[in-house]
Amino acid sequence: MIADDDALGWDGSAAADAYRGRDMRLAEQLIFPAVLRRLAGRSGPGRLALDIGCGTGAVAALLAGTGTWTVQGLDPSADMLDIARTDRPHPRVSYRLFDGRTLDWLADASVDAAVCCLVYCTDPDDGRLAGLTAEIRRVLRPGAPYVLADLNPAATGVAFSTLRHGEPGARYDDGDTVTTLLRLRDGTMMTTATHYRSLDRYRSFLTEAGFPSPTVELPTLAAGGPAGAAPAETRTAPYMILTTRA
Repeated sequence: MIADDDALGWDGSAAADAYRGRDMRLAEQLIFPAVLRRLAGRSGPGRLALDIGCGTGAVAALLAGTGTWTVQGLDPSADMLDIARTDRPHPRVSYRLFDGRTLDWLADASVDAAVCCLVYCTDPDDGRLAGLTAEIRRVLRPGAPYVLADLNPAATGVAFSTLRHGEPGARYDDGDTVTTLLRLRDGTMMTTATHYRSLDRYRSFLTEAGFPSPTVELPTLAAGGPAGAAPAETRTAPYMILTTRA
């Protein structure tokens, strides 16, 4: 067990450098295809998508590379954005520093889609997340999709191939800090902290901002090989994907 004092915060160059080397296989298999499915057929010249909390730019670059979206990748970490600009440049992606709460450079109903992947779980401040969710609702055109992917709150303590959030057998309440292990590509583990929120709390962020109640998907991987050797992600969803519309 690693003490919470040893956990990396999400801001700063040390976390950005570690996150750059994160093993993203499960996100690439379970989150990224779902995001693309939900935005399929909506891209077009001049259509704007937001990747909110873009980190090192994986989803922003994917959106631009598999469609004709113009993408703004937004993050409160200048160090994460520096890596995104270096590792994932694209002529239709612009990376922008923002405060995690406001989108005040964007007009009402001016955005065609928004995605937010593995962000809400990193922020301890419900008020900031409520403000951000309301801002996303404000800038989306009527009917535009909002796809919110995050850790599955029903999977705390489960040791997946590339992550574990929470201690086995522990019970968490909304707002609790959860020690989280992320596997890096070199086989080592990065220890950081996330913040537990129930599915009902996620729903309330959306409905209180004026979104309809979201659909919820809990994707797992297909099992292969002997049942006893199958990884946890074939039985339990590491992530949840919520989809709603403005």
